[in-house]
Amino acid sequence: MGKLRIITLCSSTSWGGTEKWALRASEVLHKRGYAVTLICRDTSLFSSRSTDNLPMEELPLRNDSDLRSVFALAGKLKKSADVVLLTRVRDYWLGGLAARIAGVPVILRLGVVRHLRQNYIMDRLRYGIFPNVILVNAEAIRETLSQTRWIKKENIYVIYNGVDTPGALDETKRTTIREQLGIPGDEILIVSTGRLAVEKRWHWLIDAVAALVEKGYSVTARLLGKGSESEKLLERISEKELSSRFILPGERHDSHLWQAAADIVALPSSNEGISNSMIESMGMGVPVVATESGGLKEHFTDGDNILYSSTDDFEGFSERLENLVVNENLRDKIGKRGLDTVSKHFTWKSMTDSLEELINKVCRGSL
Repeated sequence: MGKLRIITLCSSTSWGGTEKWALRASEVLHKRGYAVTLICRDTSLFSSRSTDNLPMEELPLRNDSDLRSVFALAGKLKKSADVVLLTRVRDYWLGGLAARIAGVPVILRLGVVRHLRQNYIMDRLRYGIFPNVILVNAEAIRETLSQTRWIKKENIYVIYNGVDTPGALDETKRTTIREQLGIPGDEILIVSTGRLAVEKRWHWLIDAVAALVEKGYSVTARLLGKGSESEKLLERISEKELSSRFILPGERHDSHLWQAAADIVALPSSNEGISNSMIESMGMGVPVVATESGGLKEHFTDGDNILYSSTDDFEGFSERLENLVVNENLRDKIGKRGLDTVSKHFTWKSMTDSLEELINKVCRGSL
């Protein structure tokens, strides 16, 4: 079989881990010679971040009733695709229906733990009937999905995300970047990136930073991203009198600079697979404090290569954040060990090799 024609579908209008995976996975496959096209609602969201001359097309993909997009996509799939990769819930429905019309196999990619409704027909169609296989980025997601009686565990494949691992900046470069970003050298910079959504639980981070400030620690925080919770978060920041210390710059194209310049990256989410933002930050040698949601325990150990609390333990999360703030040696240790772990288990080559093998198996009909 020659190089395959792949369409990746991503209907998002904001940037986050799923969108980054859709773009980077498409790019690495394109660089290996596959005919890859990314279909999305807004090509500028992806083209402004692309490092490759990746073909992109737009479709409205407005809602679950957008049959015009379904039939337009079905035509594209029938004409120019051997397989389609679906990345978001809306895509699972619209793209899955279009693929069924076109007779094209489906790989559904799911990056968070999701409890499916056993007797809900939409879930059965999206996750059980339309996809040939389900691709996840953590064993915890596979275990949860396999509890659904109409999903076969053998049809769920775990492929860990790939990230760049440039390591920590040398002190001169780090100082220069912090100066460019307006961060004083004596302040502890806490950075978080991601969609401003309920499940990310950013109010935990606001409250934890407020507690640190009240204790007299010189800390400042930046939460990069946009989403439906932005107004509520700004209100909470104001209530805690943190407006000068906890800033929401919005969605940034230079988020990697903020991560590299950070002393700590914090992720209090209630639901993840294995956070892409987390492993990216570790790839830069930055220590991470998080909650143990999703598949975090599959490669990370509290006190060794990360600090984490249980998902319902705010006090534990806040305490671990404080431990990193006050202990530079602990930050160095966690940062170095986190980098070692990510360098071994979350490489682009490993991810792409596994994804390429899975795509070829699906297209050969051997799955």
